[in-house]
Amino acid sequence: MASSLTIEVESFNSKYYPAYKSLVSMMAWLPIFFLFYNKSLGIKDIILLESVYYFAVVVLEVPSGYFSDKLGRKITLIISSFAFTMAYFIFGLGTPSFFSFAIAQVLFACGYSFMSGTDTSFYFESLQSDGLAEEYPEREAKVQSWAGYAGAIAALIGGYLGSIQLHYGYLISLAFMIPALLITLRFKETKTEEENPNTAAQQAKAIWNYAKLPELKWMFWYSVIIYVLIHVPYEFYQPYLSLLEEGGFSLPFEAAMYSGILFAGTRFLGAIAAGQSIKLTRILGLRMLCFVAVVMQLLLIGTLGYFLESWIILLIFLRSVSMSLTTAPINAEIAPRINKNQRATYFSFQSLVSRLSFSVTLLLLSLPISHQIVNDWPTLSTIFKYSLYGGIVISIPLLLLKSGNLFREKINANS
Repeated sequence: MASSLTIEVESFNSKYYPAYKSLVSMMAWLPIFFLFYNKSLGIKDIILLESVYYFAVVVLEVPSGYFSDKLGRKITLIISSFAFTMAYFIFGLGTPSFFSFAIAQVLFACGYSFMSGTDTSFYFESLQSDGLAEEYPEREAKVQSWAGYAGAIAALIGGYLGSIQLHYGYLISLAFMIPALLITLRFKETKTEEENPNTAAQQAKAIWNYAKLPELKWMFWYSVIIYVLIHVPYEFYQPYLSLLEEGGFSLPFEAAMYSGILFAGTRFLGAIAAGQSIKLTRILGLRMLCFVAVVMQLLLIGTLGYFLESWIILLIFLRSVSMSLTTAPINAEIAPRINKNQRATYFSFQSLVSRLSFSVTLLLLSLPISHQIVNDWPTLSTIFKYSLYGGIVISIPLLLLKSGNLFREKINANS
């Protein structure tokens, strides 16, 4: 009787995690958030507001990972989902003020921080409990793909609703988030506290030891670099669309709707890329695939910085492909290398450094911008150009660091 009960408990996690991940990914506000802020805030205040989010993540990221390793995955995911729900509620009220936006940003940071690393660890451990750990790379790729398609559908809805009222995108995101919260309430824990007697100092020492391994060190820095490069066009393509619209370019919709279509397109292409990521990794190897992803992002950022042309919209569709190509292979390579008791903490630390790096990037980009500037081409062009030059510099370590054996040995063995 106990055995059959265990199978039922474990199977619920594995069965419904993809649905949870897809619902969380249905962030209909993403195509319109900059436009929403820009109705009442200047571009400098918007960048500072985004910095509030990233710094809040820095404060919460590693403690949330330790919390997950110490007290469990389920409670951590519940806190994450509840924080997202409250953030959507505040934004959905549509009350424009820097203070209320900052509170919602901190709640977003809590949602992302408590989800980061814990979701990956939870799914891997759930499959492991079901005896399906070897299927994790393919299953993770499918989850990333389905989440991409779900996010694309939400982006279309958000863009359409945003063309009516910008805060509607947050209200529909709230509607998607509530069932995700209900699913987390029904998840079953994958571990007990007794499995993890480590103190915070012991956890920190373990993470430091992992950082010395060539494979993990290389993937760590790649994850940080691609995160920064992915988020530059993510943060600034919406004002780019606004400038196209204001400049008299022939756009069939207003910026909010166009942004929704673009964001949906990037998610659809990202979902396709995620579904093919493991296959491409077996063909190219993980290191080469990561190099391709970095070069794609640098070319996109550079093009956005040097040209204000409507045809560049087609290139924006490729914005999320780089990360989609490598997320599942990277997760599948890291997760088995980290002990269960440190897994969420490790992923959280990696996420912390990524978000801290981008937060510093935003602050640096805000320095030359005047408070009076709402949105103009010289300012936006400068932001993209500085991001390109900085991106080239921070990508150099990928050429210098030893990457060890990434996927190759296992690939050759299976060939």
